[in-house]
Amino acid sequence: MFRRIDVCVALLAGLSLSVFADAQDSCTTSGIAGKYVVTCNGYISPAPNAPMLPATLLASASAAKNGQWSGTGTLSLGGSIITQDVRTVGPAQVNPDCTGNITYSQTINGQPAPDIHFNFIIGKESRKLNGISTDPGTVFSCTLTRVSKPPA
Repeated sequence: MFRRIDVCVALLAGLSLSVFADAQDSCTTSGIAGKYVVTCNGYISPAPNAPMLPATLLASASAAKNGQWSGTGTLSLGGSIITQDVRTVGPAQVNPDCTGNITYSQTINGQPAPDIHFNFIIGKESRKLNGISTDPGTVFSCTLTRVSKPPA
């Protein structure tokens, strides 16, 4: 009887350590590495002092283990279709509490555009990241859903 209880306790302790280790790793730049589907919705001002227009983005993005991100997508801005490409300016900042921030350089229809900035929260097992733009003239939130992890 004691042997069975000892085995169960050892298994539960190992399982809880494994879950804790997975949770700890998910809140690191390497823990969020992978390929993502990106959807964003909100309002963006296309130029300084211009009125905000409705905006929707559908994109794909990749995050490297070193915190560098890149992506490409299609943006509908007030009904105009725009191609957007982004690359991080330095690595994403990921905090132990599963929050973070990132700055992207971007091109719009192949032309350089101002950098964009987001704060984000990492969801359970890094399956989803929820972010919000912190740039003036935007009310834009995004959900990134991981579709694959990089090879170990």
